[in-house]
Amino acid sequence: MSYNLEEQDQIEQLRAFWQQWGTVISGLLLVAALAWAGWSGWHWWVNRRAGQASSLYSQLGQRIAGNDLKDAAPIFGKLQSDFASTVYAQMGALALARAYDNAGQQAQALPVLGWAAAHGPVAAQRAAAMLNLAALQIDARQYEAALHTLQAPPTPAFGALFLTRRGDVYAAQGERAQARKTYEQALSELAPDAALRQLLQIKIESVGGAQ
Repeated sequence: MSYNLEEQDQIEQLRAFWQQWGTVISGLLLVAALAWAGWSGWHWWVNRRAGQASSLYSQLGQRIAGNDLKDAAPIFGKLQSDFASTVYAQMGALALARAYDNAGQQAQALPVLGWAAAHGPVAAQRAAAMLNLAALQIDARQYEAALHTLQAPPTPAFGALFLTRRGDVYAAQGERAQARKTYEQALSELAPDAALRQLLQIKIESVGGAQ
């Protein structure tokens, strides 16, 4: 094959360019290919784990619906040990704790709620676990433990609810003035049309009324 002078000049320029930059370009292409493979593999792994966790959560729900808490416990244990960072483990903990509470097995519910309060990616579910854990601790007269559970909400949106539950702790201890003060603080954080306001008014009246 013959080339004219212009084509030969372009070929020589291309050869010179490739000699200077070919190794760098090949390296960049390799890095890009490895990055794409890694990204695809990571998403495959995440989706696979989510599917496994979802399957276990479904099995847990079936055992709970059938009041088979004895078999539900090891399924949750699998979620807890292998899929602790997934929302399914967090939801499973809340579901199992509620089932234990409904069955009158509060002692079994306490550690499950304690785990849910400390783990999981969803702040709202951690807050729900803390509030429910504190309620059981109040029933068990574990007042210091309840106050420790309610030290701070995982998100400011639950501030009034945490204060309300703290007021419940003080009321259960007979500390009426502290309970009233805490209830009033919770009331001050609520919007004027918040549904919780009416309940808080009742709680304030139960410990001696507003100052």
